[in-house]
Amino acid sequence: MKAHYYLLLILTLCLACSNKNNQEKTSGKLTLDDLPVIARSVESQGNTLTEVDISTVKDTFNIPLSVLLSSFQIIRLENSDEALTAAGQDTRIAISDHYLLINSFKAGACKLYNRNGKYITQISSIGQGPDEYTLGIYDMFLDETNNRIYLLPFRANKILVFDLEGHPQKHIPLAYTTHKGRFLINPDNKTVTILCLPFQDTPTALIWTQDLEGNSLKEYPTSSPFLIIPSTYDNEIKESLNTPGTIDFYLHNCVASQDTLYHYDKGSNLLRPVLTTKTNEPICHYFVELPNYFLVTWYTQTSWNNAFPPNFPRILIDKNSLKGCFVNLKWNMLGNIDGPSKCYFDRGYFSAIMEPYELKEQLDQALAKKDQLTSSMVQKIKELNNQITEDDNCITFIGKLRTNTQ
Repeated sequence: MKAHYYLLLILTLCLACSNKNNQEKTSGKLTLDDLPVIARSVESQGNTLTEVDISTVKDTFNIPLSVLLSSFQIIRLENSDEALTAAGQDTRIAISDHYLLINSFKAGACKLYNRNGKYITQISSIGQGPDEYTLGIYDMFLDETNNRIYLLPFRANKILVFDLEGHPQKHIPLAYTTHKGRFLINPDNKTVTILCLPFQDTPTALIWTQDLEGNSLKEYPTSSPFLIIPSTYDNEIKESLNTPGTIDFYLHNCVASQDTLYHYDKGSNLLRPVLTTKTNEPICHYFVELPNYFLVTWYTQTSWNNAFPPNFPRILIDKNSLKGCFVNLKWNMLGNIDGPSKCYFDRGYFSAIMEPYELKEQLDQALAKKDQLTSSMVQKIKELNNQITEDDNCITFIGKLRTNTQ
């Protein structure tokens, strides 16, 4: 409940709302309670489904990122040649207590660092060898407790396994060839749950749980609502895993459609719909489930074409009150900069990565409005800005997500 209280308080003090044309205007008295209900609870086959009506979302609020996070860390990565990586729309970060695993499609490498940014080693590489992958890595998991790193390539018949020094371990054969798969390892009972794009005419399941020898133990079969026709990589399979004990899942269609976010119940082997959108015409969505909120990012082909990197509208929905608004997430830890165009909320963490020149531009913009900042914040921004050069390696940002009890 604390997170909900913080949001109400901060909205009351400093948020901006918009008119029907989405032009922001200042309001010092609005709170989340003043916002309209933009969703409703619908009973569907014995389940309670949250349906968001996009047409009712009128207001835009600048929300401090700290409302969603219980911690925030800036990590400047080591500048040696072997440590270099690249920021981009497809760069992902896996996080543990003491390590970062950064997979950059642009840099063509998956690299391990400690939480101070010191480079440790490269994990695997592109190639045809038994410990290598083709094309790229689609999902990964950093299991510091058991000294293991797991990599799942775009198209795979096994999960690649390494220790934290980069040495290959016994890989995990998959029960089915996996296209753009996501996975959840349970090291205690030695099982892995796989979610993948269900291609037509390809033997597979939509979701299955198997042992580490490749034997399928339980399967959720592919059915017509989920079948990918034609079988292309234009679609995505998504999950957030930000709520303990919950496997959230949806198929993201790059063609406008009515997507739905599901929870997968492993015990009963059932999919339960939890979130969908209501629109006058189909749009493309990204769904992210947080402990206290849903985030819906939506776009049309026009919004994708008008800018690069694209800046898509985000809608925040309170799970309890079903009230919400368009949101701009402002990095109040760094003078309310915008951060990169894409950030992630994944496995209980927030993560983002920026090229140094991009960060310096935003820090300069924040300093140009220093009269709106505290003296300590101005000093913090100046120190960071002076430490960075445009020839540096990327800068990463990570944070733990607030839970229901924080």
